[in-house]
Amino acid sequence: MSSSDLMSLERQGQIVELVNQMGRMTVAQLSERFGVSETTIRRDLVTLAARNLIRRTHGGAMRIGSVATSEIPILQRQNQHAAEKERIGAATAELIRNGETLLIAGGSTGLAVARHLNRHTGLTIITESLLVVQELLRQGQHRLIMLGGTVDPNEQAVRGTLARQMLAQLCVDKVIIGARAVSVTRGISAETPEEAEFLRAYLECGDHRILVTDSSKFHLSALATLAPLSAINTLVTDTNLDEDIARQIREMDVYLLLV
Repeated sequence: MSSSDLMSLERQGQIVELVNQMGRMTVAQLSERFGVSETTIRRDLVTLAARNLIRRTHGGAMRIGSVATSEIPILQRQNQHAAEKERIGAATAELIRNGETLLIAGGSTGLAVARHLNRHTGLTIITESLLVVQELLRQGQHRLIMLGGTVDPNEQAVRGTLARQMLAQLCVDKVIIGARAVSVTRGISAETPEEAEFLRAYLECGDHRILVTDSSKFHLSALATLAPLSAINTLVTDTNLDEDIARQIREMDVYLLLV
């Protein structure tokens, strides 16, 4: 084996370690880290993906076999993929018209959507999220309805039978939810059957359903499926989404907005 082959093997091993540690790395980041061309890094990623050591994404790589977890509180999750979530929030806000009634599920990406509603007027917004309510109260120009129930301190949101009973009485213009994990084959997943049931009740409240999620969720798995992707009208995610996944989503007649 030549010295260049040995260097390639050593670099590829370090790439796997970095991707597993960071969760995601771009081709540009890896190129700068190892002092080689982006073409060389892309060849490395093809080799590693073929060996099922990493998962290729548009413009980089992600660790494989990641599992979504509810153990990370929302206040910490806000800092994960924060730039992508802000772009998703801004783009989703552009889909909202003044005077509409919205149902916004709690979560870090739903909170990003709420932050970008500050220029809208006449909205009625229903949510179970304490953080979404706090943000919208700060803005001051919306009518707010808070679902009732038992407070989940990790999620800073209410859950339980009372909240589901309230949801059963609602009819809104647009429903906006996030997800723990997303798959073309398995659909939208939640961490627990209880969370899946709760979000399923959200989806039943409106005919226009918007899923907001960063592309990392397409490489996670979660316990409970709540709906197929075809149940969604619009999916807003970031441009790191794998091109093949994007094609399959569009074939489901789901409007895909990449930002």
